[in-house]
Amino acid sequence: MALLALAAIIIAALGLDLPPVRLGALAGVCLAHGLALALVPARRLPRWAQVIYLLAQVGMASVAQMLAPAGLTGFVYLAVVLQAMVLFPLWLWIPFALSIYAVWSGLLLMATASFVTWLQGNLALAFPATCAMIAVILYLRQQRRSEQVQQMLQQVQQHYDQLTSSLRDVQQYTMLEERHRLTQTIVQEVQVALTRTEQHVNSALNLAQANLSRLEMMVGQTRASASQAVERLRGAVATLRGDVPAQQPVQVLPSMLFANDELVLNGRPATVLTWTLPSVFVVMAAGLTLMRHGFSLGLGLTLLIGSLLLLFVYVVTHRTRHALLFQIGLFVQVLVILALTTLTHTVPLLIGLLLVLWQLSLRLSLAQVLLYLIGLPTIAALLVARLDPVELSSEALMMGVVATVAVGGPLLLARSQLDRRKQTELRLSLLNAEVEQQMAEVRALAVAAERARMAREVHDELGSRLMLVSLQLQLAEELAAEDAQAALEQLQISREHLRNAWFSVRSVADAELPFAAGTGTLYMALMELVQCSHDAIALVCEGELDDLPLAVLTTIYRTVQEGLTNARKHAPGTAVNVSIVSLNAYVTVTLINAAADAAALSCSPRPTGGGFGLVGLRERVEALGGGLEAGPSAEGGWRVRVVLPA
Repeated sequence: MALLALAAIIIAALGLDLPPVRLGALAGVCLAHGLALALVPARRLPRWAQVIYLLAQVGMASVAQMLAPAGLTGFVYLAVVLQAMVLFPLWLWIPFALSIYAVWSGLLLMATASFVTWLQGNLALAFPATCAMIAVILYLRQQRRSEQVQQMLQQVQQHYDQLTSSLRDVQQYTMLEERHRLTQTIVQEVQVALTRTEQHVNSALNLAQANLSRLEMMVGQTRASASQAVERLRGAVATLRGDVPAQQPVQVLPSMLFANDELVLNGRPATVLTWTLPSVFVVMAAGLTLMRHGFSLGLGLTLLIGSLLLLFVYVVTHRTRHALLFQIGLFVQVLVILALTTLTHTVPLLIGLLLVLWQLSLRLSLAQVLLYLIGLPTIAALLVARLDPVELSSEALMMGVVATVAVGGPLLLARSQLDRRKQTELRLSLLNAEVEQQMAEVRALAVAAERARMAREVHDELGSRLMLVSLQLQLAEELAAEDAQAALEQLQISREHLRNAWFSVRSVADAELPFAAGTGTLYMALMELVQCSHDAIALVCEGELDDLPLAVLTTIYRTVQEGLTNARKHAPGTAVNVSIVSLNAYVTVTLINAAADAAALSCSPRPTGGGFGLVGLRERVEALGGGLEAGPSAEGGWRVRVVLPA
């Protein structure tokens, strides 16, 4: 806008018959001003440097105005005001803009030496200046909102990058949350069942010391309580192995931050502008017409009727959303402005076509805007040539071009910022949805992993110990009628196993490994399992085992534990051969038990795991990259073989 105005000043000065020295000075000033506009990065300067930079522009514009008084100089001042609007806060812009107006207005009054001419110049510039400043305000508003959305997009992108790099932390946090929740529900239920069983054992021991004849009945009740604890355990494992609650799908919205604006401006500001802009034009039109032709009844009625009609059509056109009605409204406004110009013989009223430019810049496509910009100036030029050929000068044409750029340029830029912001909001919404989706997937996987871990630990650790308790109580029940003292000893052993079960429940809830502390080497932990089983078990270990990773040692321990538990359940009293060999970077664990006879199977206790033992063991093995085989052996028994990378 400023460069066009400076070029137009030089072109207009060529027709003023100025002395060469004065014309050269004017060209030099305009050239220096243009170079300053093109080369100085005003946004990057500090505040004090910006003030000096704009004051220098005001000084060069003042020199140009004194060298060649022209109406286009007002647009140069207006360009400085618009720059200050972009660069300065409101408290600094208002006094700065008033100072610039005082400089321009004072020099105009000195150059014209006529108050009427000075007032006409003010009225002629008032309407395009108002439109241009409001257009820049709209542009700045859209630019700020676009920058805010861009900053939010960058923040979400950083959050997304951090999430991608810290998925393990998110998963760990989710697993801890799920562990705490499960501890408060499932583990507590199992602990309640263990408490009841221990109370029955203690009651049986106390009663047996006073009356051995009632021992058999109390042992039966205790065993029933232990069976209930086993059922609670099976229910807990089945619950943990159940389906993880499905995550709610994340909805992708077109915009998650701001309303989806149909226009650059809407709401209350749009309503205010709907009445403000045509009102300013009506005041300007009335002032210019009356100052040129004086007051008469016919002229007053023409202005009144034309102004009311223009206001009505402008408001209706602004509010309509129908494309055809909008085009018709623009056409009617053009006819009203041309009719007012023709009837009042006041050519400056053609500046009212900026109202039409305002609306079409906000609503129509760029191709339609260019079509109007070609047609409207042509119509205006033909009308001026017919009404007053004297006013059809190059300066008047250039003023129309500069005013068009001053109003249409910021509006088109504001629309561009709006489109860019909508695209950014869509990207932001999609990225937010992707972040939420990934978080939901990570949380679902973490919850499933924690449930599977707890199901394995509950089954392997607590199930094995409850099996021992069940065997001890079964033996105590069988001995109660024959040897009360031996039955008491079995009850005492059962109480010790229950206490161990208590500790195992706590270790499962806290995700402790079976021999993370206090149990020594793997061989010692396995020997404890063998000693607790009271069966014919042969344990053979070959190779270096204690130097293996803790996860491998835990899997070996759980494999032996699960194998011995299954042997006690399905083939009680049979011999079991356990072989652990570490060789050539692999560890092989093999358990083989002989076939059970029918009598042993008929008196064996009920299974405690609900069929999830081998499932959990396979999960452990495959998580380490190993393999598991389980099935009947050639001798008619059962064989479990696990191979793990060391």
